[in-house]
Amino acid sequence: MGIFKRFKAPKATVSVALDKQAFNLDEPMTGTLSVSSSEGFDADELRIELWVTEGTTATGSVTIRTGAESETKTVTVKQEANLHDGKITVAGRMKITEGFNQQFPFSIPMPSGVPPTYRGRNASNTWRIKGVIAVKGRPDVTGHVMEVQIGP
Repeated sequence: MGIFKRFKAPKATVSVALDKQAFNLDEPMTGTLSVSSSEGFDADELRIELWVTEGTTATGSVTIRTGAESETKTVTVKQEANLHDGKITVAGRMKITEGFNQQFPFSIPMPSGVPPTYRGRNASNTWRIKGVIAVKGRPDVTGHVMEVQIGP
C-alpha cells in the first residue's frame, strides 16, 4: 500500500435498499446492502448503522431589562437527544477485489423501547440508516444516510 493510500477511503461504494417504504415496530427491517469496488482491499466488516434521534423545540418569551427600560423577545430553543445507536454486522471480514459487485440481504430486528417515527409541532422522532464498509487502517466507506419510516 502506498504511503498516502492509508489516508483515503478505498474506491468503493455501499448503499442500502429497503424492501418497503415503511416498517412497523413489531416487524424486522429487511433489505439489501449493495457493495461495489474499483479497488482491491481487505474489509473488516460490512454493516448497517441505525440511529434514532428525538428533537424537541420550546418557544417562550424573555424580558430583558436594561436600566429603566425593558424589552420582551421571543426565544426558541431546540434540543436533540439520541434514543438509539446500533451497528449491525451484515458480513464479516472479506477480501474485496477490483470489480467486486455483490448484494447482501439483511433482516434487522427493531430495537425495543424506541418510539416510532413522529413529526409534530414541537417534537419529532427520526430513524436513520446507512451502509458502511469498515476498513482497518483506512477511513471507512460510508453510504448515504437514509431516513426510514417506522410505524407503531
